[in-house]
Amino acid sequence: MCRFLHIAVCFAALLAAAPGWAQNGDAALAAYQQKLAQYEQIHGAFERINKAYWDDVAAKRRIRNAKRRAHEAPALTDYVLTQPPVYSGPPKPVSPLPPPPPPPGPPKPAIPVVADFLQAAQEQWGFVPEQPASDTDFKRAYAKAARAADLTQAQIVGVYAFETGGRGQYNSQSGVGTPKPNAHPISPAMGYNQLLSTNTVSLFGENGHHMLAALERKANTLTGEARIKLERKLAVLRPMIAYCRSLPHITEKSSG
Repeated sequence: MCRFLHIAVCFAALLAAAPGWAQNGDAALAAYQQKLAQYEQIHGAFERINKAYWDDVAAKRRIRNAKRRAHEAPALTDYVLTQPPVYSGPPKPVSPLPPPPPPPGPPKPAIPVVADFLQAAQEQWGFVPEQPASDTDFKRAYAKAARAADLTQAQIVGVYAFETGGRGQYNSQSGVGTPKPNAHPISPAMGYNQLLSTNTVSLFGENGHHMLAALERKANTLTGEARIKLERKLAVLRPMIAYCRSLPHITEKSSG
């Protein structure tokens, strides 16, 4: 019984003190507003003097520059010979109110996934890439192209291991190479070499004509359906490369 009586007494004391808390808070806020008004008046006057001083400095600098362009020697009167004003008034008071919450940050941009790239290719270029039957088929083609580019076996394995750690497949995206619940991409980097769309655009813009020439030579060695299929791809690739070569950062490199 004594314990409950003690709690009741404490609660009553808190209720009795509540108006006092509110009065103290109002008094602190009123004092702050008074100090703030005084600060703004004094500091505002200083800011006007300070601005006039630095405007004068800038104006005299323009006069000296004009004289130098005219091969005239600047005079002593073309300089501000006094020190800049120094604020000596009261500091800005600190509000007794809690600071407002920070504004919400900008929404995180969505990272496109494989399906988005494929949809964009269809919408923009009418192109649907021919996908390998399996990851093993892609690896064989990958190794064949790398050997044709004079990479050694050790280099090919080293690049593969470095880029992916041996995980994922040819179309695995960064962050989702290893399937797991709630996995989400951390960048649009794709495949064993973690290719980025920006790098691909730059490679097309800078070396696309070499790629086209190599593929056209290959098309000339083919016949029948194989040649028709490659020529269809070339018909899509040519405007892609032309677009990439027209981008500003590519044209600047070319002109430089």
